[in-house]
Amino acid sequence: MLKWWDRAERWLIGALGGLGLAIYLVQIAGRYLIPGIDTAWGEELTVYIMIWGTMLSASLLVREDGHVRADLFLRMLPAARQRWIELVNCVIAVAFCAGLTWFGAYLSWDSFDLGERSNTSLGFPLWIYYACLPACAGLMTLRYAIRLYDFAFRFDPASMEVHSGRES
Repeated sequence: MLKWWDRAERWLIGALGGLGLAIYLVQIAGRYLIPGIDTAWGEELTVYIMIWGTMLSASLLVREDGHVRADLFLRMLPAARQRWIELVNCVIAVAFCAGLTWFGAYLSWDSFDLGERSNTSLGFPLWIYYACLPACAGLMTLRYAIRLYDFAFRFDPASMEVHSGRES
């Protein structure tokens, strides 16, 4: 399942990045080369798309242990201590991401309920923009929960790796 999840996230992140790039290239071409194709909403839509792509990539970074962090001293500790620090880190991350999911859902619902729209000619429903927070934080919560389980039950101190039995 994780392999499929990883592929789906990578594909979606790439598609959103490509779509954002295409819209912005049309915006630039319209501004400098072909004024007839210039749109007032291209930049705004590009921002929304790129935010979604960026937030989605955070979940994949949890899976790949790619989030920026200061771990120089952590790597100098014995394996058993590293494991416990990672466990505590995962518990804190699950709690934080679950909180982001909860409050992000509240923010999105509030925006939907109030009918908030952007102040541009596009009039984009802002709940869709805000929904990236609970959606992506929810994915991160799941990833951190899986990571927590792996460090708790599948950690091999000899190799300093988590052996999950799952395909990477």
